[in-house]
Order: sequence, then structure tokens, then C-alpha cells
Amino acid sequence: MPNNAFKRCRAFLGYHPLARWLSIFASIGAAFLYLALIALLGLFIDLLVEQGEIPAYHQLSTADRHRFLKDLPTPDDAEGMQAIKDELKSLGFDAQHVGKWAKGDPIEAWSPREPALLWLADTTRWLDASVSPAAAETVRAEVRAANRRYGVEATPHQAIGPCGLLSLVVRTRFTMHARWLAPLAVWNDWTWVRGNQEFLLGLFLAGVGIAIARLGLLYLSNYLGAVAVLEAVTRLRRSIYFQASRLGPLAFRTLGPSDAVSASTRHLEGVHDGLYHWLTVYFREPVKFALVLGFAFVIHFWLSLAFLLIAVLVWIVGGQIAAFFRRRGRRAEMRSADQLVLIQETLMLMRLIKVYLMEAFSQARLETQLSGYAKAQLARYRGEAIYRSFFFFLGLLAAMVLLFVAGNVILARQLGVTSSLVLASAIISLYWPVLTFLSARRIVRRSRAAAVALFDFLDRHGGVGQAIEAEFIGQMTTEIEFAQVSLREPGNGRKLLKNISLTIKAGERVAIVGPDEAEKHALVYLLPRFLDPTHGEVRIDGKNLRWVTLDSLRIQIAMILQPNLVFNDTVANNIGCGDPTYNLQRIIDAAKVAHVHQFVSKLPQGYETLIGELGHPLKQGEMFRIALARAILRDPTILVIEEPATPLDEDTKGLIDDTLKRFVGERTVIFLPHRLTTLRACDKIFLLYEGKLEAVGDHRELINASELYRHLQYMEFNEFAGLASPAAPAPTAEDSPA
Repeated sequence: MPNNAFKRCRAFLGYHPLARWLSIFASIGAAFLYLALIALLGLFIDLLVEQGEIPAYHQLSTADRHRFLKDLPTPDDAEGMQAIKDELKSLGFDAQHVGKWAKGDPIEAWSPREPALLWLADTTRWLDASVSPAAAETVRAEVRAANRRYGVEATPHQAIGPCGLLSLVVRTRFTMHARWLAPLAVWNDWTWVRGNQEFLLGLFLAGVGIAIARLGLLYLSNYLGAVAVLEAVTRLRRSIYFQASRLGPLAFRTLGPSDAVSASTRHLEGVHDGLYHWLTVYFREPVKFALVLGFAFVIHFWLSLAFLLIAVLVWIVGGQIAAFFRRRGRRAEMRSADQLVLIQETLMLMRLIKVYLMEAFSQARLETQLSGYAKAQLARYRGEAIYRSFFFFLGLLAAMVLLFVAGNVILARQLGVTSSLVLASAIISLYWPVLTFLSARRIVRRSRAAAVALFDFLDRHGGVGQAIEAEFIGQMTTEIEFAQVSLREPGNGRKLLKNISLTIKAGERVAIVGPDEAEKHALVYLLPRFLDPTHGEVRIDGKNLRWVTLDSLRIQIAMILQPNLVFNDTVANNIGCGDPTYNLQRIIDAAKVAHVHQFVSKLPQGYETLIGELGHPLKQGEMFRIALARAILRDPTILVIEEPATPLDEDTKGLIDDTLKRFVGERTVIFLPHRLTTLRACDKIFLLYEGKLEAVGDHRELINASELYRHLQYMEFNEFAGLASPAAPAPTAEDSPA
């Protein structure tokens, strides 16, 4: 399920395929350039250690000597032998000094100088064929210079140089490395033409260039990845908005306003982070790890394999040990938390302890609790100390084993000092890809959980839709009828309304009251079809609302609901809702009726002043009057007003009453009241309790007939209501006085 949800999120990256694939390719390109930087580091280390010198015969490893001697021309190859002799003459040596080789005598009969001369001659000849004649001539020049410096007798036993990259090419001529080093020397003659200084400068410039190119690719990968991810997240956020619109307002009580908000913020931000790391890290770091590991295998296969096996073994064993002690640590932490609860309880019992003279008993209990807490914490810290120390010991032991194996390889001259340093650099550099990938993996894992929560919201079914053959409904002229209406709360299935039947005549002022806010909202949400009833029908002028067009229904209904009185925009847009058909003059006229114009004129930019959460602060009464102006502008037939639950000052109450007196007229008004004066002014009051219509009547009738209504009036509508507990239960028959 988590993988499927995250896969669905990844599919949204396909809306910007160019950015997606360019980000992936740039990311992989950056991984290759990372390897190039390590290779440059290897060349730099080789230059510093070997000084760009071609080794003499006696400096070769035993294996290289055997390969060299095996490849020398034999007396049967007269042409090859003559080429060696000619090469010796060009280097300034006498061919007579390799006479025993020329006769085909066994190697044991040769003089020590003879294989050294043959090595020099064969090296220049091999460079001529494998690199270029210019490379061979560069080495010949260095040999002649050595003849002048050391003498003809000593030169064969001296390292020749500086020769830049040719030193490494010659030293690896018997290995597979020569297959790519020789072409590298062919394509980049600056690495050997002018010696070591030019080579060093070239390495520096190449390193800077590759670093800049890698920086550019990383920027491109991250930027294009962000573009693709933002496109996906924007589409997902848009889907959340449409889904929230389909679910309807009542769904937000159980499914939460927080559910849609969490989906759009916390969950979607988690998906955003996961997609970004998946796109920019999940491809780059494994490729980088594989390339560097392959580079290490090229340097020395068996030593690299030993490192890999040891690392995997340490990872598995150490991970299991760490997981075991972490589980024990969590159990110990839970025990210590229990002891802390008991200690807190003991501290809260001081009055009881004092009045019942329980000091000795309480002290003994406290000591037991402190001892239990200390033991639990000690067990946790002991476990952490053991597994951390053991993990370090495993790592140290693995390093010592690896050093022992590497030492044997180096002492056997199967690996040079330079190669060992480069191998160590490559192995160390494997740490960062692993660390980065594991960090990204944790983020992606959290993102998978966020994706599940996100699509859990997006996959919910909205219950309201417009019928294909829906008809237009005109303005209400007779009545609103709720016929045997039942409604289950979306999300948890709780019955909010149970067989509600009531009628509201056109032009009536009615109030809906009850202890449960959800039940009251459920009833009024059925009017604009934010939700449809589970059973029963809602009718206006005898027409079932399921079979009328949503636009023709909602255009004649205005709702003023808490807490969404205003939104973050200008005053003009808050009243006109951004509808271009309402010009500023019509907005001002509606504002004057709602007594909004006076305080809006004093705002910094008047009707263009930003209000809302991030805008100019307004009082509760001012926001309520702006919401009234919004309703007035639309000239509705049906008006639903939820009054502010917080007390308003007397001036504001007077302005609101004046607005309603002038505007309501013959309109049908449904109040969700919080003021006693509103209850008294209503023609009819519907009392809801536990989803049922408990009582119907005007204020005076319900005061006399309903104990529940009297209780609600006392708890919510009298002047001391704020002093009572809002969670007090409704009275039952047993509670009523005899």
C-alpha cells in the first residue's frame, strides 16, 4: 500500500517529463564526474609519490619482470631482436652489452646490466607503438640526459624522468589499466610533453573544470528536479482542493478541517520532500557508489572484494546487535516513564500524606519508585553503551583485518604504495554516497506514509453530484420541507439526523438550536446540497433538491458561517468574491447597508486593503458585518446566519440588528443563534437533540414546555453562560425537580 501510494505520487512527475528526465540524467552525470575527480586524485597521488619517473628494471615487481622477460624477442624473431639493438643504439648504448640475450643464452647467464638495458630499449619501443612516436622520443631524450648525468654504465640502473603520465603508463603496461591509460596519454599529450610541472598544472585545471561542471550538473539536477516536483505537488494540491469541494463542509468535522489542511500541508510537504530526494538522490548515489566501487575493483579486485564483504558483515552483525539493544532501551524507557508517573503521583499526594501522617510509608514508596526509575534508566544506558562500544569495536576489528590483508598484498609487491593510497581514497569516498542515500531513504520512507494518508483523503467518495437531467429551480415562493431526513456523518458513520421532518414557510425567521453543533450544521448543509441525506428528501416548493441544478439552487442561498467570515484578500474581493459583475459601487452600496463602509473608509487602502489572516486585523463584529455585506450583495431568497459565539459589544449588536431589520424583509432566514434577542425575534425554533427533532415552537412556548430548552438557554444564552461549563450534559427526566 505505501509503495503503491508513493508510486501514484511519482506518476505526477510525468506532467513535466523534460524536467524529470533532465534532472535524472544530470544527476547521473554528476556521479560520473565524481568518479572523474577521484581518478584525478589518483593521478595526483601517483605524480607526487612516483615523481613521474619510469622505474629501472630492478624496481619492477617480480611478476612484471617475468612478464617482461617472457615477451622479449627470441633468436627465432630476428626482426624483433634487430629492433631492440637499433633502439639501444638510439639511446646511446652498445648492442654488444646484450650479447648473451642475442645468442639465446638462459637468463641465469646474463649479466645484471643486460636485462636493465633491454628494459629501457623495450620500453621506448612499446611507447612508440602504444602511445605515440613523440612519447617514445620524450623518454629517449630523458635517457640520453641520464647518460650525460650518470654515465652510460649507471643509467640502466636509474629511474628515468620526469616523464609525467608516461611513468604510470609504463608501470601499468602489463595490466588491464594500460588499455585506458595509453589512450589517455595519446589524447592528452600535455600530461607528458613538458614534464611534471605541466602535468601538475593540467591536473589542477582539470580538477577545477570538472568540479565546476559537476557543480553545474548538480544545480541543473536539483533545479529541474524542483521544477518537476513542484509541478506534481501543485497538481496534487489542486486535487486536494477539488476533493475538499466534493466532500462537502460537514465532512470536515470528522474528516476534519484538519484532514484537508493536513493533506495539503503536512502530508503533501512530506510527499514533496520524498519526490525531490527520489528524483535527485535515488539515482545519483547508487550510480556514484557503483562507479567508485568499480574503480576500486579495477585497482585491486580481491582487496576491494575483501573490503566489501567485511563491510557487509559488519553492517549485518552490527545492525542486528543495535536493533536488539534499541528494543531493550525502548522497554527500559517505558518502565522509567511508568516510575516517573508514580513519582509524580507521590508528589501530588502531599496533603493526603500530611493529614494521615503517612510520611514514613510515603517515603518508603518514593524510595522504591526512585530505585525502579534508576534501574530502568541504567538498563537503557547500559544497552546504549554496549551496542555503541561493540559497534565501534566491530568497525575497528574490520579495519585491522583489512589493513592486515592489505599489508600482505603490499609486502608481496602485488600492490604499490601509490595504488594502495588511491584504493584507500576510493574506499573512504564510498562513505558519502552510502550516507546520503540512507538519509534520503529515511525521507522517502516517511514520504511513503504521507502518500498513503494523502491518497486516503483523495480517494474518499463525495456524496453530492448533479443529476444528468436536473431541472432549474426558481426562487422559493412557498416552503422548505425536510421529509423524514436522516444523515450519517461522513468518516465515522455516526447518525447526525434521525427522521427529521419539519417545514419552514417562505418569509419565516426560524432558529435551530441544540447541544450538538454538528447536528445543527448538518441540517443547514442539506439546503445548498453540501451533503445529501442518507434517507428522506429535502424539498423547496415541492421539488426534491437531488433533481435540481446546483447553480440554480445555490444562487438563491446565502450563508454566513463561523469561522470563515473573511478570507485573505481585499475588502472588495471579500464582499464581491472576485465576481467581475459586481462593480465597486454595488459593493459599496451593500457595505453601507451592513454598516461596513464607515470603518472600511478608515482602513489604509479602503476597499483595497488586505484583510484576513495575513492582512489588516479586524474585530469579530467587523468581520461578521463584512460577511453580511457579502450576503446582501447577492440578494438571496434564503439566508442562513450563524451568529458569533463570542460576545459582541452593544454598538455592534445594534448595527447588526439594524442591518437585519432593513435587509431581511420577506426573505426566509434560518439562524444558528447565540443571542437571546435572536431567539425572541424568531417565528419558530427547532430544538435538535441526539439527532431528533425534540421540540418546535417560539421562544415563549419552548420555555414553558421544554426542560431541555430551558437548560440550553441557561447554559448558552443567559448573561452568565460563560461561567458555566460548556460540556455540561443535558438534563434527564431523573434530574428534573419533583
